[in-house]
Amino acid sequence: MIFFLSLKEPELKDRISFLAQPKESKTIWATTPWILTWGNQESIRPLSRSALQASPSPRIKALAQPKRDFSLQIQLRKEEEEEERRRMKISRPSSHAVQYENIVRLATPKTRGRSAQEVNYPHSFLCEHDCPIWHVSPSVRNVVVSPRILQLANPKTNHPNFTSNRQNVQTFISYAAQTAKMTSRLEQLSLPKLRKNRHFYNPGRPESPIRTVSRGARNATASARIQALSTPKALSKDYIPPREPTWQP
Repeated sequence: MIFFLSLKEPELKDRISFLAQPKESKTIWATTPWILTWGNQESIRPLSRSALQASPSPRIKALAQPKRDFSLQIQLRKEEEEEERRRMKISRPSSHAVQYENIVRLATPKTRGRSAQEVNYPHSFLCEHDCPIWHVSPSVRNVVVSPRILQLANPKTNHPNFTSNRQNVQTFISYAAQTAKMTSRLEQLSLPKLRKNRHFYNPGRPESPIRTVSRGARNATASARIQALSTPKALSKDYIPPREPTWQP
């Protein structure tokens, strides 16, 4: 308000007319700097003379390199994997004999080349993992075992209430039970109980209702409240239905 009061009448009119002009869209400036002609080799934005004559740095040259396309290498790798898988299937066919030999080989226990009690040279770093002798250092052999270690070394015992597996006892069936004849009642009780599927109703005639309607429900007279509740909801008074589109040639 103070700014407008400080202006004179001609300046105020010019200011108001300037502010009354609609705001121009900046997207037009960013997208269309000038009229473009299709088919020529001119750039969309004008390039200055210094930009045309400038020499790019090694970093800009590195960034200007197009990104490598690895899709072809991925496809070739998949083809190589499929070829290798196919070659492995052909070179090592699966058969019961080969599987049996493999199971026998895996089930054979490993044996040591020399006896564990054999005297050998002291342990060296050259036979860390392949040494056939288990070397125990003197400090470990002369150590004093604590009561706690002795307690932990004892095997775990079974619970006092533990009951082992019982021996199979043969069940003897008497001669009377073997020669007995079942009554009709026992045969009826031995049959499994059949439960009907109550999720679905038996399909009937198309005009018949899905659920059975009793005679009393069919002969009943609906009250005024039930008739009011069964009336469908009406549309509003101000509702205007959609007009059909009219096509004109």
